Amino acid sequence: MVLKNILVAGSDPFTQFLGDIKHIVLFYVLGDFITTYHALDHGFEENPFLAILMDEFGIWSMLIMKVVFIGIIYWYYLTIMSTGSVWKNYIWLATRSAVSLLGIFLVVNNLLVIFSKCSLVQFFTSY
Repeated sequence: MVLKNILVAGSDPFTQFLGDIKHIVLFYVLGDFITTYHALDHGFEENPFLAILMDEFGIWSMLIMKVVFIGIIYWYYLTIMSTGSVWKNYIWLATRSAVSLLGIFLVVNNLLVIFSKCSLVQFFTSY
């Protein structure tokens, strides 16, 4: 445990960032992309921006947008961590947790579309 903390404390910001965003990559990037790919066989993309983008350039454009978003998050991470605020670690934790939770929501929504042919949005707006 001590060795891990020494290695993490001495690492460069990009390596630290990659360790911090593992759940974002797992759920928001990979999970959402894979389940969206399969869910499109059972429904349509509800986000109008992504629907137009994927219609024009294909499903891989969504993955490119997610990589761009990771770049924006990295810029945000560097900005937050360069401040002298005592809250910077809490702000970063809240941000990455929120994006990870969004990814989990998107994966669950896509799985519902795949297996029940109904999204969470359709379910809640039908009542």
